[in-house]
Amino acid sequence: MRKRTKQFTLRLNEYEFDHLNMLVKESNLSRESYLRMCINGLVPRPVPSKELIEVIEILREISEKLNQIAISVYTQNTMDKSFYMKNYEKLQDQINEIMILIRQPIDITE
Repeated sequence: MRKRTKQFTLRLNEYEFDHLNMLVKESNLSRESYLRMCINGLVPRPVPSKELIEVIEILREISEKLNQIAISVYTQNTMDKSFYMKNYEKLQDQINEIMILIRQPIDITE
């Protein structure tokens, strides 16, 4: 059974309707989901650009390479593994922060 049983009609002029549709398209949400988030004081962020997604993929590849280097260096006992692992973890943290920032909705109540 549906939890949302209440409905209402909203009338918009041409500009408002076009603007709403543009925001919905940028967020990659349904119109209903977009409006529900707005009602709850959140403004959805636009979907990240293809370029940003490519950058994140490149950063992830770099982090994997760093991990491989760290393992190689550690097994050859030529350098301290903790130095590389610390940098590897920092890179992973940065990637995670980027992902959180680009997916987090904007709170308009602040």
